[in-house]
Amino acid sequence: MQKVKSFLILFFFSLSTCFSQSEISAELLKEDLSILKFNLEHIHAGFYTYTNKPIMDEEFDRLRYSLTQPMSSIAFYRKLIDLNKFIRNGHTNIMPNAAYEKAIKQSFTLLPLEVYFDKNTLYILKNNSADSSIKEGSQIITINGENAVELFKEISEKMPRDGYNTTFPEKITNLSFNELYASIKGVSAMYKLELISPNGEIVSLDLKGLTKELIKKNKWERYQDDGSWWGMREQPVLKLNIDKEAAVMGVQTFSIYYAKKVKQNFKKFFDESFAQLEKAKVKHLIIDLRDNGGGDEQPTLELFSHLTEQPFTFYEDMYTITNKIPNPKFYNLNGFYMNALYPIFKLKKNEDRYSIKGIPGMKTFKPADSVFKGKVYVLTNGHSFSATGEITSFIKNANRATFIGEEVGGNTNQNVSGTTGTLTLPNSKVRVRIPIELFKLNVNHLDSMHGVIPDYTVRNSIQDELEGNDSVMNFALKLIAKQK
Repeated sequence: MQKVKSFLILFFFSLSTCFSQSEISAELLKEDLSILKFNLEHIHAGFYTYTNKPIMDEEFDRLRYSLTQPMSSIAFYRKLIDLNKFIRNGHTNIMPNAAYEKAIKQSFTLLPLEVYFDKNTLYILKNNSADSSIKEGSQIITINGENAVELFKEISEKMPRDGYNTTFPEKITNLSFNELYASIKGVSAMYKLELISPNGEIVSLDLKGLTKELIKKNKWERYQDDGSWWGMREQPVLKLNIDKEAAVMGVQTFSIYYAKKVKQNFKKFFDESFAQLEKAKVKHLIIDLRDNGGGDEQPTLELFSHLTEQPFTFYEDMYTITNKIPNPKFYNLNGFYMNALYPIFKLKKNEDRYSIKGIPGMKTFKPADSVFKGKVYVLTNGHSFSATGEITSFIKNANRATFIGEEVGGNTNQNVSGTTGTLTLPNSKVRVRIPIELFKLNVNHLDSMHGVIPDYTVRNSIQDELEGNDSVMNFALKLIAKQK
């Protein structure tokens, strides 16, 4: 039996390293690093927003000097990902080569647990392993000999984020801990764990790693949860529930594509919903924007038009810093479109930058026919991001709502996103998503380098998560009840 176990460990170790055995010379890796820096400097409109050029140059020099020996693509990726600490843009994503990422999705054996980070402790939220004796709510003390809390923080610190926000990277790390662990730390056939069970018992065990397919199977059998992302489900993304003088409006996304996919239309929904609120004489409106990762600007304009009696202009400026994509052969974008059609139809030269044409948010938008005049409460968390970061900033700027939950993931003053290209470095095949367009919001508050900070910070505890409680919504409802 011991020989079989040893063989399996050796087999899975070989599997996890098969994508990293081919080493790349230091000179070729330095070439990739130069290509990356050149492209970031020439097309990323917010590259120097949070870190000035001298410090950024210093960090790239440090990386260059560290490339003294041949190394694998995944080892190179693990060096590059630290650049997120300096770039500080949530739409800029440094990813392993496609083959390694595919193996994570299909063949690597991952840690079969879902985690939840709460009050500086890492808990088991769902046990998707073959060992049903592991209890949800157990504290994870170590993983493969490393302190679990420090591991979580290390991975979270390497994640993208806007400015100095922490709720967005923590949210990403919570949601994808086992995949991120595989990318940054590696994979194992067996994961050595130290736990403290909910009743205080210290448990040490070797937990068998599982493929994503088996994890999904166990999750369904144990929790009747298929683990699918909301965008894959045929469920409404826009909801309204009216209960006497209070109402809850759920906006899962601002993506026109995903709304159309479930046969919903933003303008129709907002117009009809706010007309209903007016007819029902609703005095309190909760707008739930938690886990709304953004989408298109037009729906955010339509929503805000029902919250203000004044005409408004959403953006102060929108621009790119280039009208050409260097090295188009390294991108997933169509070179002819980006370097010929895009500059002609979308860009206008404006001194040292290129203004973006035809953007609704640059025009004056009128209030809607039905404007809600009651009290508004906006629920947010770290994954309220991108276009949601914009609309929450605009609502905050107008002093139009009470915010409850966690700091918004998107920056309050600018959003660098829009047209985005994925650069594949030619030698290592490490991929980097680079946003090209900068959206500067027409707001008065100073750039705090954070998202909107809630008036009331409320977050689910591990116990809330396990019991299915919504402490944020409950807090909002209690706040309303006190005012009736």
